[in-house]
Amino acid sequence: MFADGVHPFRLRIGELEELQEKTDAGPEEVLLRIINGTWRVSDIRETLRLGLIGGGMGPTPALVLISRYASEGNLGEWKALCINIIAAAIDGAPDEDKPASGESMGETSPSPEENSGSASSTASAES
Repeated sequence: MFADGVHPFRLRIGELEELQEKTDAGPEEVLLRIINGTWRVSDIRETLRLGLIGGGMGPTPALVLISRYASEGNLGEWKALCINIIAAAIDGAPDEDKPASGESMGETSPSPEENSGSASSTASAES
């Protein structure tokens, strides 16, 4: 929940690159600054703004929400949300299906029988 309702947040590569530019720090450094309490105003505001944009909101409506709800006197209340947004961008959201090591999403490795092109045999060899 943010501001006036429930909004999806997502930081894709483009938003992460812009976050780096706006904060002069990589995503993990911004995350650590927020966790450690050494955050800067831009760490909070830009994480929220870019997260809204990555979640599908237009840049102007995102800026309006940030200007209205992430302003003087209440930036600290958004720290936990920012931590979750950046952590999901780095490690994936907890509810996302993650592929097994070496596999791509939606793909599985064929079994040896499927891969060989030969019919499988269930008959035992005679001695």
